[in-house]
Amino acid sequence: MRIKFLLVSMLLVFCGVTYAQPTKSLSLYGEGEMSFMFWTLYSAQLFGKDAVYSFDNRPIALSLTYQRDIDKEDLIEATLQQWKHIKLNHENRELWLNELVDVWPNIKEGDNLTHYIDEQNISTFYYNGNHVGTIKDVDFGIAFLSIWLDKKTSEPSLRSKLIGEKQ
Repeated sequence: MRIKFLLVSMLLVFCGVTYAQPTKSLSLYGEGEMSFMFWTLYSAQLFGKDAVYSFDNRPIALSLTYQRDIDKEDLIEATLQQWKHIKLNHENRELWLNELVDVWPNIKEGDNLTHYIDEQNISTFYYNGNHVGTIKDVDFGIAFLSIWLDKKTSEPSLRSKLIGEKQ
């Protein structure tokens, strides 16, 4: 029995299996769905350390569960388009998009991608609970969350749901 446990433990270590629940100790602020025409693209949940939403709260996490297959190139292009929509013109925008190429996977229906920003504003991404990458630029996390949380977002109804505003 002890040998089986040791073998399984070694297998997990050598395979690099890391499952994380970055939202486990956070409060749910709100949730909603992003739809386009007749299709739901993803469901979203916003979490934070305090019971009530404030954009300045850290840590904060946005969890997206996709209802469709989406190539990472399409996700990156959509990120750029949303940044343009909210008029985000940060000098590192292109650098961030290049970093996302290395971090994000292609998405399949049912997959989850969670963006977690820690107390130092370092961004970490989790794909189906597994750490897939970190972006250390402290401005990135705020810029990325602004796609959903900026008052100029293309989806104000989803924003209201995520931050827990009464509808």
